[in-house]
Amino acid sequence: MKQILSYPALIIISSMLVISCQKEMNQSQPQGVNAIAANSAVDRTQISNTFKGPEVHVGDGKVRSFITISHSGVPVEIGFELTESVMTGLPASGENSYIIPLHQKAGTVTPFDHLELDWNPQGHPPPGIYSFPHFDFHFYKISLAAQMAIPADDATTHHLFANYPPAGYIPAGYVAGPFGVPQMGLHWLDVLAPEFNGGHFTKTFIYGSYNGAVTFYEPMVTKAFMEATSYSTSPIRQPMHFVPANTYYPTQYSVYRNTSNGNFYVSLSGFMWR
Repeated sequence: MKQILSYPALIIISSMLVISCQKEMNQSQPQGVNAIAANSAVDRTQISNTFKGPEVHVGDGKVRSFITISHSGVPVEIGFELTESVMTGLPASGENSYIIPLHQKAGTVTPFDHLELDWNPQGHPPPGIYSFPHFDFHFYKISLAAQMAIPADDATTHHLFANYPPAGYIPAGYVAGPFGVPQMGLHWLDVLAPEFNGGHFTKTFIYGSYNGAVTFYEPMVTKAFMEATSYSTSPIRQPMHFVPANTYYPTQYSVYRNTSNGNFYVSLSGFMWR
């Protein structure tokens, strides 16, 4: 269903983490929300460090990850930073995927291993629901190798996708999609979202699973909404149980823009210890 970089290329990108990632000191507010609207999704008063991953070329611009961690060791915000020029020069067809490495610090305070950005110029199923140009922002809890090993959903592998996580690991109001996606997994759709209740899709939050485990978190946002929005945040409906446990999980996701440099951000925040 999608175009994706070859697995060897992905391993090379991941190996850049230690060499290319940057640490930015911040004595007043997270760098990821510097110079944006005052009603930020994060606590801008605490002292924190922001760690950024290597840049990946997308369209005419660049994308990289960031994670902001307070000096007390609590994650404040994690997400994608897109330069303004990403919105031009994007592929006009196909499903286009880009692995976005995380700084190694992310894995010490969150369950996330790496990120993936998907650009869908014609949207994707369900038809008429998500048939708009949009981005998928995947936050993977599994390794890159495990993600790449997820097969196509066919008669011999369907039982792996149909092996749902146990009750309580997916929030109420979500239903499993009809089929799995190779190198992704099964998508759980929020049937309480506006697009399933007479409204239109602008942004939504999706859970992913494979072979009995929750494997990713996914804000999905239309290109038009990102370009028209200065700041938007929404709660993430929470499951009852978490694996892995004994780490911090987000409770909200945000879409916003830096008014000083034009960069776009899609992030998770409001972390709680689980």
